[in-house]
Amino acid sequence: MKKDLSRCMIPFLMAVILTACGGANKPSNQIQVTMSDFAFTPNAFTVPAGEQITFAATNNGAVAHSFVIIKLGHEVTAHFTSQDEASVYWEQAEVSPGASVAATLTAPSVPGVYQVVCAHAGHFEAGMVAKLTVVAKP
Repeated sequence: MKKDLSRCMIPFLMAVILTACGGANKPSNQIQVTMSDFAFTPNAFTVPAGEQITFAATNNGAVAHSFVIIKLGHEVTAHFTSQDEASVYWEQAEVSPGASVAATLTAPSVPGVYQVVCAHAGHFEAGMVAKLTVVAKP
């Protein structure tokens, strides 16, 4: 019985692992993120260039968070300041603790890796960053 179970479970587990690994780089028209103190989960997203994207966020943290996409070629390096506001491509400015939000945005038309940060004071420094990879449409 144990051998039969092992023979069934090994292919199943391999399929699950390969599916999980393969999906991370596939472009999606959805960004679904959970915010906590102080992280985005997941912390990497891949979207097709120029497409309409559905954004959904849930804040499971104890404090408010934001989701800010920084323009390509710009990067927050120390902490988010008013000077960084000119480099914002798109933002969901406020997600209260325990709240969920939904929005739409148009993905950048230029492929590349865009920085995502939480703009609330101290959150970037605490590691609340992610990356948005924009890929050319096939």
